[in-house]
Amino acid sequence: MGCFWFSRHESGVEPSEADGEVSLTEKVKIYKYKEIRQATDDFNALNKIGEGGFGSVYKGHLKDGKVAAIKVLSAESRQGVKEFLTEINVISEIQHENLVKLYGCCVEGNHRTLVYNYLENKTLLAGGYTRSGLQFDWSTRANICVGVAKGLAFLHEEVQPHIIHRDIKASNIILDRDLSPKISDFGLARLMPPNMTHVSTCVAGTIGYLAPEYAARGQLTRKADVYSFGVLLMEIVSGRSNKNTRSPTEYQYLLERAWELYERNELVDLVDIALGGVFDAEEACRYLRIGLLCTQDGTQLRPTMSTVVKDIDTKKITKPGLISDFMDMKVREPVETKTEEVSRCNYTNPSSYNASPSSGTSDNSNGYSSGASSTNAIYSFSITN
Repeated sequence: MGCFWFSRHESGVEPSEADGEVSLTEKVKIYKYKEIRQATDDFNALNKIGEGGFGSVYKGHLKDGKVAAIKVLSAESRQGVKEFLTEINVISEIQHENLVKLYGCCVEGNHRTLVYNYLENKTLLAGGYTRSGLQFDWSTRANICVGVAKGLAFLHEEVQPHIIHRDIKASNIILDRDLSPKISDFGLARLMPPNMTHVSTCVAGTIGYLAPEYAARGQLTRKADVYSFGVLLMEIVSGRSNKNTRSPTEYQYLLERAWELYERNELVDLVDIALGGVFDAEEACRYLRIGLLCTQDGTQLRPTMSTVVKDIDTKKITKPGLISDFMDMKVREPVETKTEEVSRCNYTNPSSYNASPSSGTSDNSNGYSSGASSTNAIYSFSITN
């Protein structure tokens, strides 16, 4: 993989202080800022299709006729530059039918912009399976689940070094014209060298999708993505967010509810009632069991994503892992920030993520997430004995 240090000066535009830090692969097309302004009609509000803590996303028309989703990093977001560069270098080197396609970027002056292919049906949001006349029947949901699994299996096992996404959630899955899913937003992605069992890192992601062992110790493995996928899988089948405080107490947390129904051999009751009973009950229950396997407490009990794709044997399932099961912790009120990162500092009890809403349902981005939504602030934890 060839790389170069980006230091281009366009038509008298002085580079920002950050330009000396920018390392991009040679495969990335570089757009001029003037082209980006023209494509979005000077960032016309009518073209805005998403917004997050790192900036905004616009629909744009490029000079070559392509329709693009243009992700603009806000100039004051210094925290976001690292995620911006990570996203470029990760996604530019890989192509898969279930991953978004990067057209290029703009790194000019203080401007940081990513240019992606535009996908018509925007983001998959938990609970939002009937929208603007678009009906998500069982076949569509099953295909979405399989597509996301294939995309993750590709990142985890076919790419070298392996890639851990770290933020698999409903709002980071975009649907194309045929409702085929594409995994988006690689700003938090990490590379896993083949000779390492885990990567120690600051905990980042979205409450509700975080694997408990990763949230507690900051030791990142591919199984953290598997856990997030398990949560997403159950959201898609049930049509529910992983947390809903408006429901009765016993129904608020999706994983806990799924486990209770599994123990009573009543998993079919978790399937979305919006389907009107028109679904393959055996297949739906098998998907829910796969979701439970993916969220097992022990990482060694969770399957690999390639195993999920091959339709795993779901005979032996134990209780899913919940953060509250192995440590007392309390998530503080979110502080204002422009990052989606969850910082592991001070932990005391949220009882299965009950202190913070998941952005899976509240993110108003179209899935080309520009970083954090307003609900994805920094959370501080303190470990207590």
